Amino acid sequence: MDIDSNRISDLNIYLTRMQRSILDKMFFMDKVFEPFQYILDFGCANGELIRAMKPMLPDYSYIGYDISREMIEAAREHVPDAQFFDDWSRIGIPFEKSLLNISSTIHEVYSYGEEADIETFWDRVFGSGFQYVTIRDMMFAQAEAYPVREEQLAAVRESDCAELLDSFEDVWGKITDQRQLAHFLLKYKYTQNWEREVHENYFPLCTEELLQRIPDHYRLVYKDVFTLPYAAWQIRKDFGFTLTEHTHIKLILERIR
Repeated sequence: MDIDSNRISDLNIYLTRMQRSILDKMFFMDKVFEPFQYILDFGCANGELIRAMKPMLPDYSYIGYDISREMIEAAREHVPDAQFFDDWSRIGIPFEKSLLNISSTIHEVYSYGEEADIETFWDRVFGSGFQYVTIRDMMFAQAEAYPVREEQLAAVRESDCAELLDSFEDVWGKITDQRQLAHFLLKYKYTQNWEREVHENYFPLCTEELLQRIPDHYRLVYKDVFTLPYAAWQIRKDFGFTLTEHTHIKLILERIR
């Protein structure tokens, strides 16, 4: 994976954006019951999620993993009483006694990784023997990829975001279905890191494809598909319509053998 191509132009804005959803990213905390010892946050960035969880769940040991050495160095300063790694092979905890948390990371793996990186990612997720795997990310159901709502698209074209929409279509093609419009509507506010955001694929696989990825030795114990409330509010405020399509998913998977 080319880490330099994944570099963020304004890191402070990126991290502030992550913090806004920190409570939602802890959705699994009251939904896992079998005893385990470790929580491994995959794609931990500066460790903000681990920092938020530690006072609420002090009995676990916390580990963060990120491919960015810059992020790992920031995390070590931010949360000095947790362990952080940018080398997967150096993580020495027993995975069979651990919960692997993957929040807003799948789409980045697909956006910046090669095919081999993607396969390595899924092998680590499902082939390492984690007791729990929790997932939260942007996801669009294949069943909802119907033709675009023309009145919604027109509202965006007639707004102050028309230039951003043109830039988006230069990368992704003309918007013809609702999935493409939702893709734009999830990213149009991130103008400070726009060059990175516009090229990032928020929906690299659909909900149905993700569910098909779950191997037989894991069972699905929790699933929620939803429209991100903050995004829905912002869209109503800026364009005057309500986005009702599901834009996100949460899953909890438990190893059964």
